[in-house]
Amino acid sequence: MRTFLLSAVFTAMLSLPASATPPSVVLVQMHSRNSTITITRGPRNTRTIELDAPHAVKNYDAAAEKLLAVFSELYADGYELKNSTVSDITANAASETVTYVFVKP
Repeated sequence: MRTFLLSAVFTAMLSLPASATPPSVVLVQMHSRNSTITITRGPRNTRTIELDAPHAVKNYDAAAEKLLAVFSELYADGYELKNSTVSDITANAASETVTYVFVKP
């Protein structure tokens, strides 16, 4: 009787559909063309951070510090970096967009 009851319970558990929720995804893009960092958490939930002029060497530090602040905020919220890619917008690679994909499991 116990075996029959256990097999009935396991059969019922296997027949139920999985109810996994999709992971939360954040897209961070750093645009060298217009010197901005864009953070998108979903529809109508996008913010843009303005950076200093991209071609002055002294301004790279400030841009890196702002990007680090964004990454630190996401890690504190439980997000993990899953992927990153670089896209050239112009033929001579003078303007590029770096995209980072963060996922919260």
